[in-house]
Amino acid sequence: MAGLQNKPNKMVRAFHSIFFACIYVLFVASPPRKIRAPGETEPRLFRIWDISQKFLILMNNILVAVSRDSKLPEEFLAVIPNNSLDPKAQPIFMGLSDKTHTLFCMDSDHGEPQLKLVERNIMELYSKHEEFKSFTFYSRSDSQQQTCCFESAAFPGWFMSTSKELNKPIGLSREGGPEITHFYCERKDPLE
Repeated sequence: MAGLQNKPNKMVRAFHSIFFACIYVLFVASPPRKIRAPGETEPRLFRIWDISQKFLILMNNILVAVSRDSKLPEEFLAVIPNNSLDPKAQPIFMGLSDKTHTLFCMDSDHGEPQLKLVERNIMELYSKHEEFKSFTFYSRSDSQQQTCCFESAAFPGWFMSTSKELNKPIGLSREGGPEITHFYCERKDPLE
């Protein structure tokens, strides 16, 4: 009987660890709200997958969305707040877990912004206390607070996205288009 009583608590904890309101919330302390805990020296690592269950992997220095069945090692994203922008907008930097490459939004020759993975240390961005809007995303949760979307600070109205097709690079697109802009997020257990 005791085992059955513990089971709902484990299920509730698992639900909350996967379906939290937004990545940014993990950096915000209880009142008074602070973005950065004193001594924040490392980004937090997250498993991020889209609402059609495609996970991110690194292929030839490009983040690609693949089926979970692909058996390829998924990429954990390093996430840390951008303390130079309004905390109410929940600004974050995102990059590879090795901290040497960061997501960057830039103009393209086609008139639409694009998302690139560039060689830039995420902790360097964090420590310089500059806006770095091209490296910044505003994290937002959906109305039911189960998924997040990541809006480019440099290109308002453009969100990190995946294609409906498998094995395509992540990019930027407008919300409501054919691309997927909503993601589930789970913080990596530091003991993993």
